[in-house]
This record gives sequence, C-alpha cells and structure tokens, in this order.
Amino acid sequence: MRTSGRWILWAILLLALPAVVAAAVSASVDRQEVYDGDTITLTLESDGRGGRPDLSPLKRDFEVLGSGTFNSFSFVNGRQSSKSGWRVRLRPRRLGDLTIPPIDMGGRKTRPILVHVRPVPLEVAARMADQVFVETEIDTGGRPPYVQQQVKLTVRLYYRVRLASGELTDPVPDGDVLVERLGKERRYETVRNGERYQVVERRYALFPQRSGRLQIPSVVFHGRVRVPEPRRQRRFRDPFFDDFFKDPFDDPFFADSPFGGRTEPVVARSPSKTLEVLPPPKGYKGRHWLPARDLKLYDSWTDAPPTLRAGEPVTRILAIRATGLEGSQLPEPQMAETPDYRVYPEQPATSNRVQDGWVVGEIQRAFTVVPQHAGRLVIPEVRLRWWDLQAGEEREAVLPRWELEVAPGAAPAAPPASAGAGQGAATTPPTAASAPEAARSGPANPGRWLGYWPWALALLLAVLIGWLLLRRRRRPAASPPAPPQPAPATAPAAEAEALKAARDRLRQACGQGDPRAVAAALLALAKLHWREDPPLDLPALARRRPAQAEALEALDRALYGEGEPPDNWRALCDLFRDGFAAVSGASRDEKEELPPLYPR
Repeated sequence: MRTSGRWILWAILLLALPAVVAAAVSASVDRQEVYDGDTITLTLESDGRGGRPDLSPLKRDFEVLGSGTFNSFSFVNGRQSSKSGWRVRLRPRRLGDLTIPPIDMGGRKTRPILVHVRPVPLEVAARMADQVFVETEIDTGGRPPYVQQQVKLTVRLYYRVRLASGELTDPVPDGDVLVERLGKERRYETVRNGERYQVVERRYALFPQRSGRLQIPSVVFHGRVRVPEPRRQRRFRDPFFDDFFKDPFDDPFFADSPFGGRTEPVVARSPSKTLEVLPPPKGYKGRHWLPARDLKLYDSWTDAPPTLRAGEPVTRILAIRATGLEGSQLPEPQMAETPDYRVYPEQPATSNRVQDGWVVGEIQRAFTVVPQHAGRLVIPEVRLRWWDLQAGEEREAVLPRWELEVAPGAAPAAPPASAGAGQGAATTPPTAASAPEAARSGPANPGRWLGYWPWALALLLAVLIGWLLLRRRRRPAASPPAPPQPAPATAPAAEAEALKAARDRLRQACGQGDPRAVAAALLALAKLHWREDPPLDLPALARRRPAQAEALEALDRALYGEGEPPDNWRALCDLFRDGFAAVSGASRDEKEELPPLYPR
C-alpha cells in the first residue's frame, strides 16, 4: 500500500511539472530611475512557451518605441536550460512614479514594476538650452492657408555638443490633418550667433482637412549628451590616437556608445504654433475645390494626330497635374460622350513627386474611343476650375476641342446603295407608316408563302451536297498542297504609300519644331514598323531603341513643358527621317528585344 501511494505522488509531480515550467515568467527593466525623455528597456522572459506578450496595458503611461525577441541556451552541471523572451523599448509619457503593469504571456502574468521619472536637472537644462534646440518654420505663401492647401513645415535640430543618442519626433497636429514626409532628411553645418552648429533638417507637407484653428504642437528631441572626461583620465592620451580612434557613434541617431562614458539627458522642444485655416471663398464656382500653385490639363492619343476609322477603337489619355496637391486630391478626368462616338473609361492612376519642396500630384485616366460612323467627328473641350494660390483668384484650365475626320471602317454596317433597287427594298427595315400595311397584307393571302418552301429545301440540299464534296476533296493527305497565291500587288503599294506619308509628316513636324507633332509622327512610324506589337508611347519606344533612349526621354519631357532644350531631341528628326528600318542595327535590336510582359 505504501509503494502504491509513492507511485501516485510521483505521477502527480510529473503532471504538475509542465504547469510549473509554464508559470516561470518574469519581467525586469534596465533601470528604475530615469529622467524626462529617457528610454528604458523592459525584458520579458519565459522558461517555457510563454506566448506573445500583450503590450496594450503599457500604452497608458508609456510610449512603445519597438520590440524584439531573443533566445538563449545554457548547459550547467549536466543540466540544459533554455530561455526565450521579448525586449521592449519604452519612453515614459509623464513625470512621477509610473507602474509597468502585469504583462500577460500565454495565460501567465508578470509582476508589476515601479519606475521613477524625474525632471531633467535645472543646471543641465540651463546649460543645454543654447547647445541643443529645435526650431520649426511654416510656409503658407504669405497668406492664411485654405482648407486642403499644402502647408510647408520645416523642422530643424541644432546641436553643438557630442550626442550619445537621440530621437526627433514627427509633428502630430491636433485635428483632421494629413501629414506627409518630403524626401530624406538633410544634414549640414551653420553658424548661429557666432557659434557653429550641426543641423538635422526634415521637411513635411501638411494638408488641413477642415477650416478653423489648427494647433501644431511642439516637436520634441529626446537624447543624451556625452559628458567630457576629467583631465586626470586624459593626461596619458596621445592626440594621434585620439584622432585615429575617433568614436564612430558620435551621431544623434545612434544608440549609446559601446565605449562607455558618462552621459546626461537632454530634452529640446520647439515652440507650438497656431494657424487659422480659411474655408473656400464664397464666390468659387468650381465643382471641385482645388487650391494649387499651378494646375494643367494634358491629353495624348495612341496616334498623334489620331487616325480614326468607323467602328475601330483608339485610346485617349487625359491627365491633371497640380503643384501643391496630392494625386488623391484631384478629381477623376471625365470625357463626354456624344452620339458620334462611344467612350469606355478605365481606372485612373495617381502619382506624387516632390519639386522644390512642393508636392506635385498627377492623375491619369485612359479612355477607349470608338467612332460610330464616318465623317467629321467633334470631341468637346474639357474644362476644370481651380483656385490659384499665388494670384489669389479663380482660374480655369481648358483642353481645346478636337475636330477629326473618321474614315470608313473595314466592314461597313449596311450594304451599298448601288446593290439594286430590289435588294435595297428587301434589306430596308419597314417604317412606322408601312407596318400597318404589312400587317394587313399578311393574313389576307397566307397561301402565297407556302410556295417558297420547295425552294428553301432545294437550297438546303445544295449546301449539304457542296459540303460533302468539299470534305471528300480534302480527305486525301498525300495530295500535294496547292501553291500559295501571290499577294495582291496593291498591299505593298498601300504599305509603301502609308510609310511615305508617315515620313513626310515627320519631316513637316521637325520643320515646325513642335515636340507634340514630332512625337506623334514618330509613334505613327513605329506603328507601321512594329505592326504586331506597336509601342504606345515614347517610353515604350525608348525601350525598343536603347541607343536613342536619352533623346526620346528628352522629347517626352518636352511634351509637358518642363523647359527641355530642343537640341536634346532634334537629332531624332535626322536619325529616323527614312523610318526605323533605315537605322543601322535595327534588325538586330528587334530580334534581341522581348515583348513586354505587361504591355500598357
């Protein structure tokens, strides 16, 4: 009986062992007394599978800056043990005694930890006031900003001490505001009040989404300053070694130096600022509120000038480009439809770039246009109202209308009128006036339709016999194939005539010096040269001709009025005046190039 009880006790201990291992979770911090702006590292360990910790309780009194995992193994006195856990970087949100609450790890919680946050000593703050400081600069163009207008915000950190570590926060305005970082930060030196400072500069774009008072709070720098060593520790040093073994971590955004040394905390705040955001002017007549420094409309065709045929699609691209607005703020381009043509729009695409500190947003949309009949086709103009921030007045961007000639399609919808009077009467649909007469004549003589069925049966038999004879003639496989018939002589002549006309258009466009006409003529030539897979725009043509890619890109920039010198693309006129096949090495380029995986 005593033996059975002993086995029962051992079984209970073995069953309880996993629970004991799972319960081994712990929490610790690298220091419990910190200054305002300092960061602390919270380490969460588990001897078993503690699971992912729940860090949400920390966000009440601490700012979670980052976290990471670690694993460690040890083998001591024949026993192997392993630990895993998390390291969490925290920054206290306020002064005083703060408590790190229990953290849940796989159903088990750690113990709470008390942290004392003290203000930076007054003597340190006074000493660092003119050595580390933050400034902000707001550019609204000299006028109060409008709602949705871009506001340029520049943040600069000045320092002339050795920083062991540091972090500069991003501006977080109060209210409904979009904040975009513009480019990379800049680092340079400057002189202020006779003292030389290192400067870290960041630029932002603010887009207020509602009118009224906009509060821009302080931008804060938290860091630690390396304290100079006492002279008695430096008297045995050699200047050569000081220069040779220079500390590579002497930068505001590196972690604490691994070479040790005493540091002091530093906190620098920029003054908070307030802006009064104006609503749109009452007299504004535009459908969309678009406050910008500049706004333009562009359009382009697959062929320029476009060659239209009835029933055949052609692509037109409409684009809106605005300085001081993002692409997402621009309205989708629209193209009106008339009875003369059908329009099938595609999904728009937006893009942004930065130019001289301003956001340049663009939205493009492709439209498939299908003319319905031959003749003159008029596409109405496109108008868009916007607000000029520099002039302080409403303006209107206009794309002029197009007047184009539509050639007849390859397959006309109706037979020609010269087919005979009898055939024209048979194919013409009955009008409203003749419908009652046909209805009356139908039931009056029903027997006359019975005389047509023998002719219909004979026609059906003739078709069946012809199909059987044709199938019997094609059955022998040994019979030699018929010699290919020569192509009509008119096809090469028509192709040569089209190529000559395209070359003439290129020469005429080059003589006028119009980049749009030159681009259209080059694309028309390319369409004749690559009939199966023609390039749709100049960048695609540049990929076909790498040797002339630089000139083609210059011509593409000239289309948008970006001040491109004509000499950068005029060489294309002499190079391709006889077409693409006349350029040496053209056939080799065509064989080596693969068609694009995703043609536009």
